[in-house]
Amino acid sequence: KASDDGEPAGTAGVPMLEVLKKKDLKDTAVVVTRYFGGIKLGAGGLIRAYSKAASEGINACGIVKRTLTATFHVKLDYTWLGKVENALHHSPYKIKEIRYLGQVELDIYVKEGEQHAFETWISDLTNGQADVAEGEKLYLETDVAR
Repeated sequence: KASDDGEPAGTAGVPMLEVLKKKDLKDTAVVVTRYFGGIKLGAGGLIRAYSKAASEGINACGIVKRTLTATFHVKLDYTWLGKVENALHHSPYKIKEIRYLGQVELDIYVKEGEQHAFETWISDLTNGQADVAEGEKLYLETDVAR
């Protein structure tokens, strides 16, 4: 939705909404506050001003993609660490954290819907020697554009 909030109809909200649509952004809000400086811009000037403000604001803060992931906790012996860490760097799974305790504990982000594939993958990689438990679900943000 779009609101002109006191500006002439179609000169504020709709141009900003078009910027969002052009950039294919969803779940996004843009708020522009304009202070009147004594010069009347006219409808075309308002449209350009609001479009430019929305576009510059988005460019300044950047765009991220949010992907629902499950966090997996993996415990394994130190003898497996090199092989597992190398395999993870060449896989679609992302390492959140590694803790070096009695055993190595890794927290790994796995895209929602790929949990079973990950469990099979890590089990095959470690010959069933890894202790794997699914943890919390959360959104992982990755930069798309600036």
